[in-house]
Amino acid sequence: MEGDEARVNWGFSTVTLDYEAPVFRRLLIGVDESGVVEVNDGGILTTTLDVNVGHNNSVDGIMDIYDGGVVNVGNNLFMGRVNDTTRGFLNIYAGGVMNVTGHLWLGGKGEAEVNISGTLNQFPNGNGDGILGLGTQDFNLPGGTAVVNVMDGGELNLFNIHAGGTQLSIQPGSKIDITGTGRVTLPGNFTAVLEGYRDANLLFGDGVAGNVSISVEAVGGGVPGDFNSDGAVDGVDFLEWQRNQTVGDLADWQANFGGGASLQTVVTLAPASLSSAAAVPEACSLSLIVLGACFVGPVARRFRAV
Repeated sequence: MEGDEARVNWGFSTVTLDYEAPVFRRLLIGVDESGVVEVNDGGILTTTLDVNVGHNNSVDGIMDIYDGGVVNVGNNLFMGRVNDTTRGFLNIYAGGVMNVTGHLWLGGKGEAEVNISGTLNQFPNGNGDGILGLGTQDFNLPGGTAVVNVMDGGELNLFNIHAGGTQLSIQPGSKIDITGTGRVTLPGNFTAVLEGYRDANLLFGDGVAGNVSISVEAVGGGVPGDFNSDGAVDGVDFLEWQRNQTVGDLADWQANFGGGASLQTVVTLAPASLSSAAAVPEACSLSLIVLGACFVGPVARRFRAV
């Protein structure tokens, strides 16, 4: 019934949804006994409060969201919540969507595994809160473990992540692993924060620690006057215009100076070329390299011929 708390257990039973269900207050998958929820094409599942995938005891809670299925979580998403033997599994297939308005507490005490080929969106709640927590549901108290696999075509669009150089949003033993064209995004510029997680070996690409690329991009297209397309209209754009006045109209730069587009930070799998590309020499050392080539040219040619 609408507004009730729904529990899915009954000895690993499966509940399948392919229509818009009444709005629940809370959904618990795996309470005392294991349970499975499948949201198929046309299925819409909405709660006003939290969803628990793997709630308590030695159970498996499983949620599968298939192409065309949508799950709207009105507050927090918990996985592997109460006991260290509780496991939660969330699979969002291509075309499936989960929207969470609140915190992501994954692996609070037990184990959580999230596989994303579709989309997981996080939004702030009414208090403006909504943060990532892998292996914890309280940053002061490490819990279990959580692995989030953002696979080819998948998107994990976060609202916030713990900063301050302590990497508390991803606790030891937990990780985010990106493969293929998978993406993790955060609104604004979180470059330094995410570099801290990368350097702490908590962000993976294709199963390799630190094998990710972190960049900032404009959201919703560029702003007139942003001649170098970095999301900000500033003095650098004026220099760009001085070098090449065909890049745009100076009046646009004057009108929009100090403004810019909304930015987001994007984490992707590192391009294969980055790991094998040679370092670009500095201009001051180029002459030395050319001079040295006169003496080692025959040797270099032998190596190139191999």
